[in-house]
Amino acid sequence: MSSNQSAKYKKFIVGAASAALVASAVAPVASAKDFKDTKGNTHETAIDALSDAGVITGYPNGTFLPNKTLTRSDVVKLMGKWLVSEGYKVPTDYKTKMRFSDLTSKSNDELLQYAAVVKDNGVFNGSNGNLLAGDNITRENMAVVIVRAFDTVKDIELVKYVKEQDFKKDVTDLTKAKAEARTAIDVLDYFDITNPAAPAFNPKNTTTRGHFATFLHKSINTDFSEVKAPVVDVDKVAVDAAAEQVKAGAVTVARGNYATDANKLAAVEAYVTSLVTEKDVVAKVAAGKTAGEYVVTLTKGEAKVDKTIAMTFEFAADDRFVTEVNALNATQVEVKFSTAVDAKSVLDADNALKANTISLTSLDGLNAGSLKGELSKDGKTLIITAKNVLSKRYDVVVDGLKSVTGANIDKYEATITIAADKTAPTILGTERVSATQVKVKFSEPMKAFNNVTFKYADGSAVTGISGKIAVGAEEVVFTMTNAVTANKEIIATFIGAQDQAGNLITPNPATVTFTKGVADGVAPTVAAIAQTGAKTFAVKFSEALNGKPTIAIDGTPVATENVVQDTNDAANYIVTVSEVLAGAKTIKVSAFTDLSGEAGTDISKVVAFVKDADAPKVVSRAVVTDSSNLNEYLEITFDKDVKLDNATIDATGGSYVKDYVTTNLANRDITPKAIDYKDTSNKRVIRVPLAVFLGTKDFKGATYTLDLKLTNVTSVSSVPVDVVNATFTRGQDGTPANTKVVGVSQVQQGSDNHKVEVTFDQAIDGASAIDPANYQISSAIVESVKLNPVAADGKQVAVLNLKAGSNNFTGVRNITIENVKALGSTKTMETFQVSDVSLNENIAPTVTSARLTKTNEVTLTFSEAVNASNVSTDFGLLIGGATVATNDKVTTSAGAAVTSVVLTLEANVTNENIASGLSLEALKSLDIVDAAGNKLLVPTNISVTQ
Repeated sequence: MSSNQSAKYKKFIVGAASAALVASAVAPVASAKDFKDTKGNTHETAIDALSDAGVITGYPNGTFLPNKTLTRSDVVKLMGKWLVSEGYKVPTDYKTKMRFSDLTSKSNDELLQYAAVVKDNGVFNGSNGNLLAGDNITRENMAVVIVRAFDTVKDIELVKYVKEQDFKKDVTDLTKAKAEARTAIDVLDYFDITNPAAPAFNPKNTTTRGHFATFLHKSINTDFSEVKAPVVDVDKVAVDAAAEQVKAGAVTVARGNYATDANKLAAVEAYVTSLVTEKDVVAKVAAGKTAGEYVVTLTKGEAKVDKTIAMTFEFAADDRFVTEVNALNATQVEVKFSTAVDAKSVLDADNALKANTISLTSLDGLNAGSLKGELSKDGKTLIITAKNVLSKRYDVVVDGLKSVTGANIDKYEATITIAADKTAPTILGTERVSATQVKVKFSEPMKAFNNVTFKYADGSAVTGISGKIAVGAEEVVFTMTNAVTANKEIIATFIGAQDQAGNLITPNPATVTFTKGVADGVAPTVAAIAQTGAKTFAVKFSEALNGKPTIAIDGTPVATENVVQDTNDAANYIVTVSEVLAGAKTIKVSAFTDLSGEAGTDISKVVAFVKDADAPKVVSRAVVTDSSNLNEYLEITFDKDVKLDNATIDATGGSYVKDYVTTNLANRDITPKAIDYKDTSNKRVIRVPLAVFLGTKDFKGATYTLDLKLTNVTSVSSVPVDVVNATFTRGQDGTPANTKVVGVSQVQQGSDNHKVEVTFDQAIDGASAIDPANYQISSAIVESVKLNPVAADGKQVAVLNLKAGSNNFTGVRNITIENVKALGSTKTMETFQVSDVSLNENIAPTVTSARLTKTNEVTLTFSEAVNASNVSTDFGLLIGGATVATNDKVTTSAGAAVTSVVLTLEANVTNENIASGLSLEALKSLDIVDAAGNKLLVPTNISVTQ
């Protein structure tokens, strides 16, 4: 054996007797295929063995062509077949999922199969995503493919193993190979798969079919047992797998993105925990560097991995609160909600805010005046427009609003500061209203303005255009008469227009262009007038109008607000009158114009109205649970609006079944109770609380069959409803969750500089109130919290104990209080912030030195200026650690804002006294304080030096 061979540990398995042909892939040579052109070839043994194993095949004419150059597709097929012989499966998606960019579903089916096998198992990776099937394969690439294949099949790391071995290399031209291939060639060299007798590997040369067969055959017959499978760190595998499971996402949390950081973190932790299914992997979550970013730390044993994910937060189902209040400009404030608001709960018909819903109260005497509102289409944004200019501080209260589902929206109270409006208004654009009208829109409400000039684009004058900006308007409509030429461009110029804050329009002057349209030649007509209800009828026009028509009944005009355009048909208008419609009425329709500017002809028409004589019919009866109070109600729905005039409901008869026992009810066993609308905006549904209605006959779980009597429940035309029957099962009224929200009445300095007193407006939940984490004071540390008893006025004070020395300045600072609950409540408070509370610093002065400056005098020096103006006996003298009997005679010199004081001893100290050691002790009467009132902090004994 050569010295080179002795440095390598290798074994060759030869002959048919060997069982190490991996997974019986290679059959005995005796059954080899008889190729015409391989007899006596140096690669004959390898070719025959691989052929018998089904890994390689010859050509139909009986040849193998061992000297034919091997292409990349040949290698893919060869290695794919060998992997299949080792038990690897062809992926089922091989024809639909291309592993290489230059393959298609129409490529050779066999190539597609084996391309999927070798790519999925990391044996053949291609070049820049392409297979390049027709290209020849180099010897260096052949080496890489073979080593990868055996790593896959044997579950070993050949390159890593050989790198750690010290052996004499046979290959002499390794440096000519690319870096990736050198390590693979080293593997073939180390295990003598290369030929030591031919030391030049020629890495850039092409590979023949015979060469590849020999390399693969020798590799199959090499004992790789010395290469141990890599030790798998199961803990590392588990945490890596868990990291793959953790994904960015969205979580539902009360108040969504407005939740506290602690609640967000808890929601993310729960979300991450739900994703991780790896056994015993512990996931911990911490807030990242930016908002919405979280760092997930996954651990198992010693293994650890960090993964950063981005999260978004969605509102909880019962979130109904104001999310933001922002000033938009000098007269407008934007209120945003977490859920859609019912417009009827906040706005009147003319868009004025309903009483006791939203208020803007100035703290600086700048009254907002009357308020109007506009609700966005999604119901989540309300724009409030004040009559007067807004500036400085306002208390904002939002209360009594309901969501579109009828649930209460949480009360909101806050103080906002509206900075002076310095933003110039702009023209947003124009909108054609009709052929003779154009609307110009502004970015914000404007001051009244009438200085608009009009010219044609050629510079000639225009007459016949009217329209001016009204005070507080965000748009102006210009109307063009017959004097204006149609289809000729007009330039409108605004010079000096201002917003409500006096900011000039930008650019100034500002211009817009528009044209007068041509009338379409077809005037609108009244197509039909039809009764739609007891007090309503519809006027249908032949086309849409540019405004409400004028309607009169028997010569009496109908108020404009009672003529409403149909939301489903722009050409239809619903007219509501105060009296029930009956008999022949003369309806006059006048002053209507279509969108092209054509005016319709006034029309009077006699319409025969029929009084609604039919009683309202019951559409449904149901027991429903009110979401706000959890009480059960009997709801009755009719086919038309009903009128309630001190209406009542009772039972004239019927029965109930309880515990299988039937009990008959006599008349008046259930006495009359008031009944009301479920919602005044829908007068077809009435209801009564079952607990009230059933009275003494209210039994949980009982099934009732009742003959109901509805008194003073009629149609709009006063036709009484018929007797109503109802069958229902009584459940149980719930107890609404306590959703009181605590507020902060006052924050002030406590009894000393180490305390801050927070007064809450009601009794508070102790567990949440004593958590120091719920209180943040800038430049101070809240160490603990103590609760005082609830006061006679129902308020309760939390005393915050500040860490000594943590508050290093006297003055105002930012204070934030959050996460505290009212006693028994399930809802946490709104985050409270204040920045005008002044606190004293709490760093106590100390003694920096005590020197014997005379035989009867000790000078104390302090860390800061102190007040000693009202002191005399603050210290006692100790000699040799013992108190001098006359130490009460030690006196302190008085002084204000001093950095040192002189203590006068009763008697001169002696050398013996000094040798014994002199020190001072603070007496109970010590009252030296700094400017903030912090008492001098002294040790048990103060050593006196000379």
